Amino acid sequence: MRDLYIIPECFIDTSLVESLLDTEGVNHQKGCNMVAGLMNGKYCDGFAVGVIDFDKKRHPYMNDFTELASSEHLMLMRHKSRSHYAIFVKPAMDGFILSQVTLAGLNLVDYGLPSDLKAFTRVTKTITTQTDPRFKKLFNDLKGCREIVIFRQALNHLKENRFTSSDEELKRIFCQE
Repeated sequence: MRDLYIIPECFIDTSLVESLLDTEGVNHQKGCNMVAGLMNGKYCDGFAVGVIDFDKKRHPYMNDFTELASSEHLMLMRHKSRSHYAIFVKPAMDGFILSQVTLAGLNLVDYGLPSDLKAFTRVTKTITTQTDPRFKKLFNDLKGCREIVIFRQALNHLKENRFTSSDEELKRIFCQE
């Protein structure tokens, strides 16, 4: 089943979200402006979850969201009047992934990936990232990391409770140790 109401902003975001949800069908977009535009356009009367980097410059639509919960690298925002959520990744997905790799004690070289941020980011910006088995294996090996667990549980809760999600449950997910 395709989960087109889950809208990641770039290739690496899409790959991680599909790995966490064990699906091959989210609504990949190119950039936060495209994500926000789709949420505010096509999905304006429906349910949507945007996954975007925490950029200094935000799309104006994001001004209608308020923070619901956060962790060190993730911030869950909810729209004031629609069934829309945004998961901001701080500072950006590449840095988030590298922080989780470090916490897990993994070595990116073991996955055939560069370990410095600049080179890693160059690799993640390519279209092949979405289906690259190196990333699929890496994401599988990161599934026990606290913030990856939070990310997966929040996405699953929103997916399973589209119009009835519980703020308290989402907050609990972000507060777990």
